[in-house]
Formats: sequence, C-alpha cells, structure tokens
Amino acid sequence: MTDLASHGTAPLPTLPPAVSGARIVIVDDDPGVRELLTGFLVDHGFGAEAVGSGKALRERLERRECDLIVLDIMMPGEDGLSILRSLMHRADGPGIIMLSAVTSEVDRIVALEMGADDYVIKPTSPREIMARIRSVLRRRAAPGSGEAQPGAAHAPHVTSDCFGFAGWTFDSRRRKLVAPGGAVVAVTETEYRMLAIFLRDPHDVHSRESLADLTGKENFNGNDRTIDVHVSRLRRKLARGSGDEIIRTVRNRGYLFLPRVEALVA
Repeated sequence: MTDLASHGTAPLPTLPPAVSGARIVIVDDDPGVRELLTGFLVDHGFGAEAVGSGKALRERLERRECDLIVLDIMMPGEDGLSILRSLMHRADGPGIIMLSAVTSEVDRIVALEMGADDYVIKPTSPREIMARIRSVLRRRAAPGSGEAQPGAAHAPHVTSDCFGFAGWTFDSRRRKLVAPGGAVVAVTETEYRMLAIFLRDPHDVHSRESLADLTGKENFNGNDRTIDVHVSRLRRKLARGSGDEIIRTVRNRGYLFLPRVEALVA
C-alpha cells in the first residue's frame, strides 16, 4: 500500500543542471510508490525509473549506470539492507538513500554505517525525497570545500587533487582512495567529501557543525549523530590500512586529522 504523503502543487526551486538531469532508480516493491515517485521526479527534470526488487536493480545496472538509488528497506525476499551491502564494494557507485517505515535510531545508524548517504522515514512526500536527492547529488557535483574552521589554529591549506598520508593516497578528482598495500577502498559520497575536507586543511579541528555544512547536510541538529556515524565509518576504513591513529575526537570541539599530508602529482 502506498504510504507517501501528498506532494502538493507549490512550485519547487530550479535545480542546478548537474543535479536536474541525474539518473535516479527507485527500488520498492509497492507499485504505487514506484509510480508516484518516478512520475514526480520525471516531472521535475530527472531521468527517473523504478524496479521492484534487488534482482531487477542489478539487471538495470548491468545495462546502464545511474547516479542515485532510492532503496526501500522493507521488501519481501532480499531486503534493502542486503541490496545495500551488495552495492558497497564499488568505489564509484551511485548515491544511496534508504526509504523505510522503521523509525528506530539503531536501524538508521546501521544503514548509514553500511554506506547509505541518507535515510528517509515513511510516510513522507515526494517533495521531501526530492530535496534529499538534491542534497546528495549536490555533494557529488561539487568538489570538497577547503574552508578552514573559524578561530582554529590554521595550518597551510593544501591545494591539490592528489594527496598522500600515512601510506595512503587519495585522488579527489578521480575519487579514488588507495590503501598502503595498494588496494582500492570504496568510500561513500559523504566519506569522500569529508576526507577531502580533512586533507585540504590538515591539522585544523573541524566541528561537527562545520563538517555537516561542508558536506552539504542541511538543517543540522546538534543532537543529530549522523556526522559522528560518517566519521566513525571513515575512521574504521582508514584504520584497516594503518596501525596509526588517523582521526582523533577532540572533546567538545570536533575532529582532528593527525597524519602529515603531502600534495602528490597525479
């Protein structure tokens, strides 16, 4: 049964070209949800289509890539979290927004820990889903900002597309993170932008609020632990390739990137 709220008729703001033409795939077992969301997104300039299962999604991705997937969690057979897990091995994969009637904070954190870029609670409206899509795509369309945290002890801003730190290499233009042993490590869009922020302004303390702003998260709430989840997930990935501490939590201030950062020639 379709449980998305009415989307109303008020006009929406014009989207940037890099966002408005994006290819979106809706994955939901409810035909009503699929029809409502795809119709709304197509009406507003997106290349949207829908499938009803993980199998159908994989067949679709074999034919053509997409920019973002809106993925329902509660589906019969293979559920959304299983599908999400199968997509996370790709370093250049699409953005993923989970859609769920489950309101538990634990479930939301699990989805974010697994690699989702956002998590939307049903019932909601196509208008809100479109706003979340726009936010994720906007983060993908723009390189990470290098603004220093106001009032922090400033270290030199690193101007480069390729960085080296603690045996790792990170090519921000190609969005490629390589571990000390040479393995390519998949990162989500939020992790990519967060790492770019740390590397361009190493040794500055970045507050949760500034990371939320620079990664494009709108309407940040001080009690929202989403940024902490993303930092924790990035920290664990970096810890697997090095025994060194990479990201340190600075009590009541934010996060500090510890390694020496070098600008490399790509």
